[in-house]
Amino acid sequence: MKTLIRYEWKSFIRNKFQLLLLCITFCFGMYAIYYGNAEIEAQRDTIKAVMALEETEFHQYKSSFAGKNETPELEQVHDIAAKPAFAWFRHGYHAIIHPHDYASLAIGQRDLFRYYYRLTGMSLHYQLFENELANPVNLMAGNFDLSFVIIYLFPLIIIAFCYGLFSAERENGTLPLLQIQTISIRKITLIRLGFYFAIIAGLALFISLIGLMVSGNILAPENFTAALIWLLAVLVYCAFWFGLLFFIISFRKNSAFNAISAAGCWILMLIVVPAVLNVLVTVKYPLNSATLAGLTRRTSLENEEDQEEAKEVIEEFLEYRPDLKTNDSLLNINLMPKAYAAFTSLKDIQSQKIVDDYNEQVAKRSAWTAKFHWLSPAMSLQEAFSKTTETDLTTLLNFQSALGTFHKEITDFYFTRLFWNEPILAQDYNNLPKFEMAKNTHKWKPVLVALGGVLLYAIILFSIGLTKMNKRLEGVK
Repeated sequence: MKTLIRYEWKSFIRNKFQLLLLCITFCFGMYAIYYGNAEIEAQRDTIKAVMALEETEFHQYKSSFAGKNETPELEQVHDIAAKPAFAWFRHGYHAIIHPHDYASLAIGQRDLFRYYYRLTGMSLHYQLFENELANPVNLMAGNFDLSFVIIYLFPLIIIAFCYGLFSAERENGTLPLLQIQTISIRKITLIRLGFYFAIIAGLALFISLIGLMVSGNILAPENFTAALIWLLAVLVYCAFWFGLLFFIISFRKNSAFNAISAAGCWILMLIVVPAVLNVLVTVKYPLNSATLAGLTRRTSLENEEDQEEAKEVIEEFLEYRPDLKTNDSLLNINLMPKAYAAFTSLKDIQSQKIVDDYNEQVAKRSAWTAKFHWLSPAMSLQEAFSKTTETDLTTLLNFQSALGTFHKEITDFYFTRLFWNEPILAQDYNNLPKFEMAKNTHKWKPVLVALGGVLLYAIILFSIGLTKMNKRLEGVK
């Protein structure tokens, strides 16, 4: 065994092409880490900017209670700060889903879904579905992050290094010499396969460790488990591809057959299966975003001068919110601000079914696709990576769900004061609504199940290959 490993090492370091491939892969990995960190750092900068804007805005409101507000500008700021008739649609709160430290390694859905919203007491759906401008070509192409390098490029490196481990010996005429040795051909193949597994998987782990250390503190409580899961996923994925190569080698065909078969498996599992599933899920659960287009159009009362219409809108709204009813003065003070507040709330209530149907369709698509992740270990690994780094679709959909709860807190804070004809006091600013999103404490179970499925694939392929090679070698004897 030592002789074989020593020989394989000498052969490896003398093969300039193999060394070049590893160097290129390492460079790709370093660029992927840089690219991912640059993308997430840009998001963090945006988050800091919007948080600073919100802090400045509310600092001005608080300061207006202490000053004399002698100028018209200062008086206007104080009106917005103290009068709910202005504050309910002028005060903006930022709901933010902060990136995990390792989000840069697998950006996932963070480039498709918004990671922050500025919410006021106005229509939630209008604010939720008012999209920002983005380059559709970039969104379609995806990101060159570390998960892309591991999932797409490392299998190609494994194929390039291992497709000729057995066939090359026969084609070079050295197989008869190996057959007369005391150690079997099967053991020789396994040792050589293990040698390249140590090199390639070691490189993948080394690049991953660099990415983990650059992106965050591995020893931090919130990162330690995620880092271990990431490294385990890399090992399991590499084991699958080595198991697949060993299975193909066990047929004892020529190098061309091995290379074409392995490349075909790569195309099937990383391109064909995801593309077919995407087409099928689009047909089975079609999404029509045009149904949401009407929610993003600005609407208002038909006749803004008609007080009777304004009263009817308020009374209709109070049927849903009887807790806001007070006395007859409710309709005599700040009538139009109350009417607009009621109108935007009614618009959300009436359009809720459209939003629920759309979200249900998205959830069905995600659940249906998840049933077929076993068809492609690459899809299982991508899901494991995105869940580990909290960039998966489920996390971002939960974020959007939490926005509804937060928006209700905002409207409750301002509408109670607006409809009860009460001013906003300086001490009320100590109890402003705050966005909170519950952590998913059960995310590791589906991740481990996905990795367990990939590992099972690897064990099955390796076992079948071992059995086939045994039988063929016995047949030769």
